[in-house]
Amino acid sequence: MKIKLHILILILMLGLISSRLVINQQIIPYTTTRIGFEREIYSNNSEPPYQYRILQPWLARILQIPLSTLGYSPEQLHVVSHSLVILFVFISIYYLFALYLAMLFSETTVVIGLLLFQACVPLSISGFYMDGDFFTVLFYLISLILLLRKKDAFLPFVILLSTMNREQTIFIVLLYRIYLYSQNELFGKRLGTLILCVATYLLVYWGIRLGFGLRSTQYTVLLHLANNTNLPNLVGQILPLWTAEVFGLVILSFMAYRKSNRFFKLSFISLTLYFSLFFINGNLWELGKFLPAFLIMIPISLQILAGEFIVEENGKIKLREILSISFIPPLHKIGSQVEI
Repeated sequence: MKIKLHILILILMLGLISSRLVINQQIIPYTTTRIGFEREIYSNNSEPPYQYRILQPWLARILQIPLSTLGYSPEQLHVVSHSLVILFVFISIYYLFALYLAMLFSETTVVIGLLLFQACVPLSISGFYMDGDFFTVLFYLISLILLLRKKDAFLPFVILLSTMNREQTIFIVLLYRIYLYSQNELFGKRLGTLILCVATYLLVYWGIRLGFGLRSTQYTVLLHLANNTNLPNLVGQILPLWTAEVFGLVILSFMAYRKSNRFFKLSFISLTLYFSLFFINGNLWELGKFLPAFLIMIPISLQILAGEFIVEENGKIKLREILSISFIPPLHKIGSQVEI
């Protein structure tokens, strides 16, 4: 698969648009509140689960060390550091999503997939400190690419970082198991990597909690069940949001399901578990937490939209050849093809 320079420009455009939305809606309007929220995390006074989601605040704090020499106020420092981080995250998301789709589809279909994902981003922005939901998407994408390229030896390291960000990292492990099963490799030499991924998740998950201390929280299963079944919430927020952003992809996925390969069939079925856990452990109007599901539903939906089904050979996914990765082409090749 070859992606041309204008596709890389599109990736940059989409990254800039999405990051600007987050900066304008989540970061700048709530700067003072966010600074106080981070101070609670740094001092180990934040309420779970936020105290245990340490990757985003500490990454921004590390970035603020060199930026502090430029004379920024605390508010400016917060905005600049988090803006740089979220810009990097979104450009990486679109680039890796293009790479992921390019393993399965033609260039035109890749573009459709990118635009579909970008259309889902605005309605997924919620709260004042939910940037970490996009970190989760990035880690899921890295993991899916590693699986498809059979580079899953690196997966435990991705699990380590991702677990420091969000608890739903465990679903990456489930997708890995589904992939191995679908490719008839569950009990092969990659089983050891799967076990290591599980061990890494448990070690980091409980290590963070024991390190900061186990404590009670108001964000219980009963609270989330009450929020998600509350009639005003259902009618006013949840159903309109999910109708606009999710149900169309679900219908398209059902339409393409019969002709889909085993990995995407099983992964799509597993989304019922993902949704169930979201229902009892999150607010359904915070749709950013459901974005990893789009990394499964969009490829399935693209099959029916583009009439281009993912190729299988002897029951296994057959990838398109990807020769090398290059963000910037040589000057003498501008306007020609850039290989990734």
